Amino acid sequence: MAKKYVRETMPLSRFGVLVAQLESIAASAAQQPPEPLLCFDLLSDLISAIDEEPKESILLWQRKCEDALYSLLILGARRPVRHLASVAMARIIFKGDAISIYSRASSLQGFLSDGKKSEPQRVAGAAQCLGELYKHFGRRITSGLLETTIIVTKLIKFHEEFVRQEALYMLQNALEGSGGSAASSAYTEAFRLIMRFAVGDKSFVCRIAAARCLKAFAHIGGPGLGVGELDNAASYCVKALEDPISSVRDAFAEALGSLLALGMNPDAQVQPRGKVPSPPAKKLEGGLQRHLALPFRKASGGRSKDVRVGLTLSWVFFLQAIRLKYLQPDSELQNFALQVMDMLCADTSVDAHALACVLYILRVGVTDQMMEPTQRSFLVFLGKQLQSADASPSMKISALRTLSYTLKTLGEVPFEFKEVLDDTVVAAVSHPSQLVCVEAALTLRALAEVDPTCVGGLISFGVTTLNALRENVSFEKGSNLQFELDSLHGQATVLAALVSVSPKLPLGYPARLPRSVLEVSKKMLTEPSRNLVAAAVEKEAGWLLLSSLLASMPKEELEDQVFDILSLWATIFSGNPEHEIKQTGDLTSRICVWSAAVDALTAFVRCFVTPNAANSGILLQPVLVYLSSALSYIAVARVKEMPNMKPALDIFIIKTLIAYQSLPDPFTYKNDHPQIVQLCTTPYRVASGCDESSCLRLLLDKRDAWLGPWIPGRDWFEDELRAFQGSKDGLMPCVWESEPSSFPQPETISKTLVNQMLLCFGVIFASQESSGMLSLLGMMEQCLKAGKKQSWHAASVTNICVGLLAGFKALLSLRPQPLGPEILGSAQAIFQSILSEGDICASQRRASSEGLGLLARLGNDIFTARMTRSLLGDLTGATDSSYTGSIAIALGCLHRSAGGMALSTLVPATVSSISLLAKSSIAGLQIWALHGLLLTIEAAGLSFVNHVPATLSLAMDILLSEENGWVELQQGIGRLINAIVAVIGPELAPGSIFFTRCKSVVAEISSCQETATMLESVRFTQQLVLFAPQAVSVHSHVQNLLPTLSSRQPTLRHLAVSTLRHLIEKDPVSIIDEQIEDNLFHMLDEETDSEIGNLARTTIMRLLYASCPSRPSHWISICRNMVLAMSTRRTENTKILANDPEGDTRTTFGEDDENMVSSSEGMSGKGYGFEAAGMLSTREKHLRYRTRVFAAECLNHLPRAVGKNPAHFDLSLARKQSANRQGSSDWLVIHVQELISLAYQISTIQFENMQPVGLGLLSTVMDKFERTPDPELPGHLLLEQYQAQLLSAVRTSLDTSAGPLLLEAGLQLATKILTSGIISGDQVAVKRIFSLISRPLNDFKELYYPSFAEWVSCKIKIRLLAAHASLKCYTYAFLRRYHNRIPDEYLALLPLFSKSSSILGKYWIRVLKDYSYICLCLHLKKNWNQFLDGIQSPLVSSKLQPCLEESWPEA
Repeated sequence: MAKKYVRETMPLSRFGVLVAQLESIAASAAQQPPEPLLCFDLLSDLISAIDEEPKESILLWQRKCEDALYSLLILGARRPVRHLASVAMARIIFKGDAISIYSRASSLQGFLSDGKKSEPQRVAGAAQCLGELYKHFGRRITSGLLETTIIVTKLIKFHEEFVRQEALYMLQNALEGSGGSAASSAYTEAFRLIMRFAVGDKSFVCRIAAARCLKAFAHIGGPGLGVGELDNAASYCVKALEDPISSVRDAFAEALGSLLALGMNPDAQVQPRGKVPSPPAKKLEGGLQRHLALPFRKASGGRSKDVRVGLTLSWVFFLQAIRLKYLQPDSELQNFALQVMDMLCADTSVDAHALACVLYILRVGVTDQMMEPTQRSFLVFLGKQLQSADASPSMKISALRTLSYTLKTLGEVPFEFKEVLDDTVVAAVSHPSQLVCVEAALTLRALAEVDPTCVGGLISFGVTTLNALRENVSFEKGSNLQFELDSLHGQATVLAALVSVSPKLPLGYPARLPRSVLEVSKKMLTEPSRNLVAAAVEKEAGWLLLSSLLASMPKEELEDQVFDILSLWATIFSGNPEHEIKQTGDLTSRICVWSAAVDALTAFVRCFVTPNAANSGILLQPVLVYLSSALSYIAVARVKEMPNMKPALDIFIIKTLIAYQSLPDPFTYKNDHPQIVQLCTTPYRVASGCDESSCLRLLLDKRDAWLGPWIPGRDWFEDELRAFQGSKDGLMPCVWESEPSSFPQPETISKTLVNQMLLCFGVIFASQESSGMLSLLGMMEQCLKAGKKQSWHAASVTNICVGLLAGFKALLSLRPQPLGPEILGSAQAIFQSILSEGDICASQRRASSEGLGLLARLGNDIFTARMTRSLLGDLTGATDSSYTGSIAIALGCLHRSAGGMALSTLVPATVSSISLLAKSSIAGLQIWALHGLLLTIEAAGLSFVNHVPATLSLAMDILLSEENGWVELQQGIGRLINAIVAVIGPELAPGSIFFTRCKSVVAEISSCQETATMLESVRFTQQLVLFAPQAVSVHSHVQNLLPTLSSRQPTLRHLAVSTLRHLIEKDPVSIIDEQIEDNLFHMLDEETDSEIGNLARTTIMRLLYASCPSRPSHWISICRNMVLAMSTRRTENTKILANDPEGDTRTTFGEDDENMVSSSEGMSGKGYGFEAAGMLSTREKHLRYRTRVFAAECLNHLPRAVGKNPAHFDLSLARKQSANRQGSSDWLVIHVQELISLAYQISTIQFENMQPVGLGLLSTVMDKFERTPDPELPGHLLLEQYQAQLLSAVRTSLDTSAGPLLLEAGLQLATKILTSGIISGDQVAVKRIFSLISRPLNDFKELYYPSFAEWVSCKIKIRLLAAHASLKCYTYAFLRRYHNRIPDEYLALLPLFSKSSSILGKYWIRVLKDYSYICLCLHLKKNWNQFLDGIQSPLVSSKLQPCLEESWPEA
């Protein structure tokens, strides 16, 4: 028990006052139940006071505080109050005298043993408190684990699900807290009750808790579990993946991965204490095959996709545990990758959904966890899988897609992979499966992005091969012909992919290459083979190439051939439709050619037919004729449709509709509207024969996504997997799109057709007159009525929602004037009719509500107000919770669309009505009502201020009344609190009741450590930064955000980095002192999400410019460590503690003995995913290559980032100010030696892409310090002492083997050295550098880079001539200045100048002539021989103009 102290000697502290108040509440609770809100506020303050109070004061009040908390718990309290009381109990024991843990745990166990079913809240409170004590002091009370387990067995039989949930949470904490050090019988009994009672509980929250108990067993080493128990638990986890609740499936998927990881590592299995020695641990042989691979292959039925996604997540959890918890080397991941790929079907068919799951595992579970050396060998490993004779098309696709991702992640093409490239990826181009060919082409495109030097060779090889294949197909027959045709189409696909990569290449590629591709394309279209089969394949390939060229190349490069290109469609779309359909030959093949032609026409429209283009009207008319002919072909073909050609015809329709949508103005093809309407209204006229559209996911407002059905998860890639449906007949990935879909074949052709019909319907609907709109709305209304009680009714409702949303969104961009009342009334009736159906899904409810919001934007204020009042009136007598929840969202959407001012008078009524709904006992209705209220708050802005107290009170009431801790509801409360902060932010002050309650609510909802609620917690920090910066210190914000940077949840990392960026912008002075640069760099090094990585780079750069003026040396040190370090890649959990397999996130306080010394420095909460398993982070020696490059780029910004303070660039002034202590003593000029040394090291580093950065830094240093005098040597410049390093850097860069970027940077530096005067007194140095820049001049005509664009060679030539010109100008100015007193070093150079003067003069004049043509925009004569190759090209001239202006500055 706690020791006694005399209170009279100490004044009453804030903590003592709070304890006294708590005692008073506990004493009166027997007569009158305490007010939950009062207890919540008091306990929140108490926890804060415990953290701030000194230990002496804690000891003084500890016993009274513990007794009061205990009384409050066993008298019965609401869930949040129970939680706060439990946390306070654990903290006060930790900070005070820890010996009371034994008596307190014993008393709680005694109370629970005697607990009655008639006292559920009392029992739940005691269970939660005991669980909290186990969580933090489990090692000390392991002897009571068996009794606790017996108590859980009793509590699991309660009727109240919150009691059963608390019992299982208590068991989870007891298991994690005790580790594997308790008696064997305790673990045996715990496992028995979990498997017998918990996993099959009727409540989904209890099933989730049971899954977490299994995961806890795995994390502590599975004490008491043999191979049989692990196998049984894994089997049940697989079965649980069929659960209808997504969160339950996720919990068991994580448990399954953890159990299998433990089973595969017998050395980590813990042997508990017992009278009988436990048998030695064994490996779970065949566990992966039995519990992951086999169920994946056998998955079938309605839940098959849910099961596969669950197994996919289990694979990822397993692989992460293997790597991070059990520290297996990342090279082992290759072996598991092979097992993952073997799950795909072995035949020629492709199951798109199974393929997507495998791709997810290979990317997240395998590639992202590998270090760069292992990723290099993994590329070769994947290449070998492509060579395997047993590899099915699905396996090849997975290998190719993973190859692409790994290449982009690695950022380089290893030499060992180049050696196997031809036999792997290039060989896959000729595969019979078109999907394999496309993936091979995309892989080669990724390779070209990473290594641009190979593009020229690949395209040249492709063109040559394609020409040879065209000749071959004219003679081959039978199987040989088919192989040649497959190769021809594959090579065309590769060329199309490589052409599309041009805009991404920093140095482009020669214009002759796309021209050669264009010529081949024209020949394939105009001179096809006489063999009809081969001719169809040739034409389709020709249109494919043309599409890529038009979509990728700058239109200036193709303008001279625009009419020749446009005439290519005349031969295919100028015939009579009836005649074309009746022609002999394979009609399906011809339809495929038409589809490819329309696809190319779409690319032509996007390239040339733009609203502001000069000749847009001239080019538009032929395009409209071609598209109209395509519509006629479709009409005739649909009449004579045969079953075997339906997929091809559907694709033709899809491509045609996409082409029409690409036209900038739908009124230009008004004559085709009737035909298009007839085509696009098929989902309404023949609803029973059409699929359900999938467009709602794209059309709906992303801000409402948490309502479902596509609830955002931990990262976008996982969200894509969950939403992915897959198909066996989907469209091929487009090789010229900037980013292909995450997974191949996401939609069936029939679903894609419906999608495009409805999207095109929206465009046509928006361009109709009022009568036409009413007619179309009437058709929808009739479809809605006719579909009642039909099996296809749900699909038709979705299609109606898609058509209307697409139409109204198109209207907003086309028609600024309001719509007529008849149209608005008809649309409103349709939406409300849909909402009145009680069994519609979340996406349909959201769509209809959002549609009503769009009507508010399309109508006037009177209509909007009338509709709002009508919806408010509907709430009065409505009894259907689904309908009322939808109306709540609709009201929120109306306010969001109309804005706060338009509906400001209706804000009180809306808030009152929705708040009343939010008090419902139906959780689903509460969630929708809270979101409707959220939308109203965000729209109302300051007009909502008067409603803030009531809304905050509402949030508190919901939080305090909810017993099950439903995550979605807690997330809704968190979003509401954040909206309130945005409204009253400037009024929030530390200590105010509003701020304290908001902070306490957010802390409470985030205590469960769910991603959704943690997101709101981080967003709360962001809201405070943006709207209430006075409420919390920057230091506190930073300390809250830094742990989130290493979270395994991408959404949390993204929000944390963006919040830090806001902090830097809001308060740069305070953020500088936090020194978070190292944290950001290491977070960037480990980041696998490109969007978050870019955000991290931007944040670091902002921090650089904010802090560099006051501490440049700090940044030099950081960047040096990053650039020159081998690496600092994190490896989690360096060791598995024998007594604590969970590591350090779950705090423990000693063992089960008399040792009272705490084993932890503080209390911490649980993390997420494997962070919850307590991974300790250490750093190895190697940084990723991309991080080192970025660090070098940061260093290059440093001389500019320090600002314009002259002390940074004047050594004498810097020393003077440092001596006088004026401002900062950290000036850049003091560290110039270190800066130059580091820049030199970068310029000579082994990575060629980093060398130009180092030279650029040296040039920047020359610009900033070239006139800085050396105070130690009067008459000399500061940089003279560094000429050896500067000259050495130039010598390295001007080597004949140097790349163009390095050579250009070297020439720029050489020019600056010569003109700065730092070597004016050194004849040897002047001669050396002159000889270095003279060497390229002697080989001037050989300065050509065939792998890059023409402007690259031209730029190098201009830089070289500019270097010589600068030298001559400087020398002659020097001669004029000194007349007869010419230094010897310059006299010695005069003979050298005379040798090159004549040739330099000719070159300068010819460059000047080229420059004049550009500046004066003269028409070039045919016989004019330009000096700079390709200067007549607009692209080349635009690239060279800045360089020419720099070399020939205006006078």
